Amino acid sequence: MKSQRSIAVLGAGNMGTALALVLARHGRPVNVYCIESDVEDDINRRGRNTKYLRGIGIPANVRAHADIATALRGADTVIVAVPSFAVLEVIGLAVPHLTKGATVAIVTKGLDEKKLLPKVEISRNLLPAPFRTRTFAIGGPAIATELAESKPGAILLAGKDTTSRNRLARLFANGTLKVAVSDDVRGVGLCMSLKNPYAIGLGLCDGLGFPMNTKAFVLTLALEEMGRIVRAAGGDATTITTLAGLGDLVVSGFSSHGRNRTYGERLVKSRTKDPTRLDLITVEGIASTPLALRLSKKHKVRVPLLTAINACLTADARFERPFVEYLKHLSLL
Repeated sequence: MKSQRSIAVLGAGNMGTALALVLARHGRPVNVYCIESDVEDDINRRGRNTKYLRGIGIPANVRAHADIATALRGADTVIVAVPSFAVLEVIGLAVPHLTKGATVAIVTKGLDEKKLLPKVEISRNLLPAPFRTRTFAIGGPAIATELAESKPGAILLAGKDTTSRNRLARLFANGTLKVAVSDDVRGVGLCMSLKNPYAIGLGLCDGLGFPMNTKAFVLTLALEEMGRIVRAAGGDATTITTLAGLGDLVVSGFSSHGRNRTYGERLVKSRTKDPTRLDLITVEGIASTPLALRLSKKHKVRVPLLTAINACLTADARFERPFVEYLKHLSLL
């Protein structure tokens, strides 16, 4: 009997682990690339990832490996789920060990500092040519704990190769997780990057104690600005209303699990803007906000809300003040 091909997940944080659990439900071997020895030991010895996904059991067909070549050996599907600052380095490490014909899916968000393109596009272009048409962006509302616990939800896969995309969609889909598809990699990648800065703004609403009506108004302003940027930067205008746009922004800006939302909330009346001193680890919106602003300026897109959020992140004190002044300018306060 022919042995099953494995699945590789690059990254053992909360999202990488959650996606590994989703894929493991098919019973196939899932190998997770993990650079933290304590996390590797926790997964392999105790069937847990206490550091990033506390309280959730990990089945025996999921194994963690510190060696990327071992994690990728024989894998016909590769999921890249590392933070944006590490994704290009990890892709470079992975390239020599990719199995011929493998499909690659990237969940990493963020914009490239030099080209101001989504990291998913930059990552795809680092791969050998035969892999590029089989490289996909994973977007949409995806709270890691909910994925891991098989709570009902949906994600979006964006890529050009319909055969590989449909196969990947079947791999992710199960009784509780639905998968939508798109060919707009640029638009999905931009939405994945832009939602983090605006989620900080929605968190500022919470920290300021604004009612839901006010926060919903800010949400519509955010979507409008995101849509203008996506269109100007070459994405499909309709992507802003999909799972990757509206869906992801709602989750990021309203969920208690959203780190960017939480960061915005904790900035209000804080004496520090250092996320570690606010009991947060990774807040990707901090780096992506000025990049999103640069992107909007490059394409001559007017983004007063994003400008106000960026001013909050660059202020020396009273971090919420530029956001409040912006809303006052709108005669909202």
